[in-house]
Amino acid sequence: DCEVAPLPAVYQRQKSELSDGIAMLVAGNDRIQAIITQMEEICHTIEENSRRQKQHVGLRFDALYGILEERKKELLQSIAAEQEAKLQRVRGLIRQYGDHLEASSKLVESAIQAMEEPQMAVYLQHSKELLKKITDMSKVSMSSRPEPGYENMDHFSINVDYVAEMLRTIEFQTGA
Repeated sequence: DCEVAPLPAVYQRQKSELSDGIAMLVAGNDRIQAIITQMEEICHTIEENSRRQKQHVGLRFDALYGILEERKKELLQSIAAEQEAKLQRVRGLIRQYGDHLEASSKLVESAIQAMEEPQMAVYLQHSKELLKKITDMSKVSMSSRPEPGYENMDHFSINVDYVAEMLRTIEFQTGA
């Protein structure tokens, strides 16, 4: 009762099915290869976009460093300018006091020498002039001095805690 298909017909049918299977696999492989190529392009784009974003972030931070360096330079210059002004004033006073001390010491020497003058007339002549110089010297005001705390530079203190905290919280923008 069994019907036997002729061999050439079975051969043709099987060959046709195998050919269809091969075509199906080849088409599937082509689709898979296209997907792989597309994903490789995505990888390349990810790498390129990452490189560009890293460069952008680097430039932004370099700009911040630049601002910090410039501000630091300005603040240090302010301190140096006040330091120089204060030093000039105090050194000027030191010179003024030194000059006064030198003149006063010379006057003391002259007065001591005058005290040793044995001739009364010569002594009286010199002593009158010396007494005037001593009076004038004692009237010279030496009250100019830096006020208490003049050397203090604490007003140049800065608080960068809030800026440091702000820098610590730098994040990427969302939805930008």
